[in-house]
Amino acid sequence: MEDELYRKFYEVETRHWWFVARQRIIEDLIVRKAGIERGSRVLDIGCGTGAVLASFSQRYEAYGTDTSPLAIEFCRKRGLQNAYEGTLSSLPHPELKFDLVLLLDVIEHIDDDVAMLKDASNVLKPGGLALITVPAYQFLWSRHDTLNFHKRRYVKSQLRQVVEQAGLKIEFATYFNTFLFPLALVGRLFEKLFQGTTDRTLDLPPKPVNALLTATFSFEKNFIGNIPLPFGLSIIAMARKR
Repeated sequence: MEDELYRKFYEVETRHWWFVARQRIIEDLIVRKAGIERGSRVLDIGCGTGAVLASFSQRYEAYGTDTSPLAIEFCRKRGLQNAYEGTLSSLPHPELKFDLVLLLDVIEHIDDDVAMLKDASNVLKPGGLALITVPAYQFLWSRHDTLNFHKRRYVKSQLRQVVEQAGLKIEFATYFNTFLFPLALVGRLFEKLFQGTTDRTLDLPPKPVNALLTATFSFEKNFIGNIPLPFGLSIIAMARKR
């Protein structure tokens, strides 16, 4: 991604409704469904500017990797010393194996998503878990995807396929960000009809709107891992190393 996007992420990701609610869902899921105990070793692959990594570092032995030097610089500003520039093959501690790896909106950026997932599997302990999120539905492609250098958006069956091709066993997969789907669909159609040239996705809404969107999206944590949601703006999957 371009440096300007990382700067924007660093500015908003601890406040913007999408980042805040997604993190709440992920943390709830890991504690409730994955059973990852305090002190376990966790790796955030594609950790970006480090908001998720900072939160996980309070509970786990957490590490992060990102290929962007600027992203790692922002991680350092958050006081994160276990964030490293580069790919998994250049991780400074090749002997480390992890109880959990996070690939949060990462593999849609990669040409060979199966190879990326295989690399993630290789750093997992036997029986370790991978938590993966991706954007859903190619028909929702927008300027936001282009500016973020996405290669694709997924349907659930497609994500299942690439995860299983990487040798991981799916424990569950579901769409999420479901309740706000109709609103987003209208927005994407409006953008296409009027050929919008700007991406306002990362703009912070007014505080009351931001709070409402955060609460609406966060409420889905009561369903994820228990009841499959039929559609959504994203997909979340948990898979175990065989």
